[in-house]
Amino acid sequence: MTNMTPLLARQPIFDGNMRVIAYELLCRNNDLKFIASTDGDAASSQVLLNAFTELSIEQVVGKHKAFVNFTRTLLHSPPPFNRQKLVIEVLEGQQVDAAMLHALMELREQGYTIALDDFELDEDSKNLVPYADIIKLDVLSLTPEKLKHHIDYLKPFGITLIAEKVETYEMFENCKALGFDLFQGYFLAKPRVITGRKISENKQSVLQLLSALHDPDVPIEKIERMIARDTLLSFKLLRLVNSAAFGLSRDVESLRQAIMLLGLQKLRNWVNLLALSNLSGKPHELSVAALTRARMCEMIATHINQRSRPDSYFTVGLLSTLDAFLDSPLEELLRNLSLSETLNQAMLAHSGPEGMVLHIVQAHEQGHWDDIDWAHLESLGLSPETLATIYVDALHWVAETMNSLGLAGDA
Repeated sequence: MTNMTPLLARQPIFDGNMRVIAYELLCRNNDLKFIASTDGDAASSQVLLNAFTELSIEQVVGKHKAFVNFTRTLLHSPPPFNRQKLVIEVLEGQQVDAAMLHALMELREQGYTIALDDFELDEDSKNLVPYADIIKLDVLSLTPEKLKHHIDYLKPFGITLIAEKVETYEMFENCKALGFDLFQGYFLAKPRVITGRKISENKQSVLQLLSALHDPDVPIEKIERMIARDTLLSFKLLRLVNSAAFGLSRDVESLRQAIMLLGLQKLRNWVNLLALSNLSGKPHELSVAALTRARMCEMIATHINQRSRPDSYFTVGLLSTLDAFLDSPLEELLRNLSLSETLNQAMLAHSGPEGMVLHIVQAHEQGHWDDIDWAHLESLGLSPETLATIYVDALHWVAETMNSLGLAGDA
């Protein structure tokens, strides 16, 4: 990569069954003196397009489609991307005139998919509707009455409607009931809290296994028995140890062998992931997001020379998503694990080195790059360019890892 590569993040877009059908690409120029979010045609869209002279778009979105923000200028000169991969997302607030409508008509004739971002009905925006395949409505900014009015107006056109800024599972269910087709927001990474109901049996067993794994005095025999009770978990663990990633000279045929070869520290992180990914009712993308977060934490820590306990950073990244997997408050779940107070506070309060790295990764996930203390990172030898490289490398590593573990999902 060159210094043209921007900071990138991707936000999944789901269907009603929580399957990923596309990613919106968020970006910012890695020259921090340049405020990409405030300057029209010089902003994120052009920066992002520059990035794909260095990257394959497949490296970032895999087999899914990519939603890319287009400014007015870019509508007249689309990049040479695969038209089946790209969704042109027309930014809100641009002048709607004959030139824009003609550009949209030409793009549709060329086979591009057109989406309208942050759409609000008015006399000008109504002229865009016949050219749109997809329309995104901000469910936080529109009142319930306005939301229903928009849906009633747009549905007869046969347009795919995306509810964006869906922040909770309750909002997700409400938007499904309103008739939205697709959904975007950060609800996936939050617990699905249902009051008055105990944690389910399969989640209890996962929590018990995680608790045993993180008990420094636990006998290996106990870990072996607990893993053996879950046939699928046992199979995936043996598959992992026998994968090319470990490069062992002979096949491992028993859980005891796997435990002894991996060692308890490394085993903890992999069984954490495998156990959580086994939970029924949790979308595949949550495992992808958790593993991406964990891998980024580990890679950043390694880069800034925190080499003494690299596994602890992976642990913090992965277990910081426990609340979303187990649908209970993180603080309550951590009380059931035998983690050090240092790691608990890293997850709960972003304190200490692990907490600092976790904060960076969580800000990056949402494209909140202004929340990152870049001066401090630079003093540790981590530049924006390096963080961009780490993110793309983490995505590639996660895709390969999920595939080798048989966790690649159906989407």
